[in-house]
Amino acid sequence: MTTPVVCSSPDSSAHDILKKLENCNFTGLPIVDDKAILGIVSEKDIIQLFLQGKNLRSILAKDFMERNIITADKNSYVLPSVKALIENQILRLPITYQGRLVGILTRHDILKIILDTNPEFSIIS
Repeated sequence: MTTPVVCSSPDSSAHDILKKLENCNFTGLPIVDDKAILGIVSEKDIIQLFLQGKNLRSILAKDFMERNIITADKNSYVLPSVKALIENQILRLPITYQGRLVGILTRHDILKIILDTNPEFSIIS
């Protein structure tokens, strides 16, 4: 899991989120209000807005973010979280504790876990 999580607010413009994605080299960001996760915006969402001719400086995250998000509790076992990523074809899984965002689990994090727990798969000695 990655912490702290780079987030945006529901009132962030698509343009500001795009700049944050580019600067951090991420593919998506959680949208939070007082650490409660409200949604997720991905690079795909912003590309779709661009293709629709939307003004990225004026459209806000709350107007286009994905609200139907899957999360996992920080006390969850890793395997169900990994299965949730794959079965739901998602790239990132917000991790919460008592309703607040505390981290994010990405497919890249899973690859690191695999390498750390299965050294025979490692190509770097």
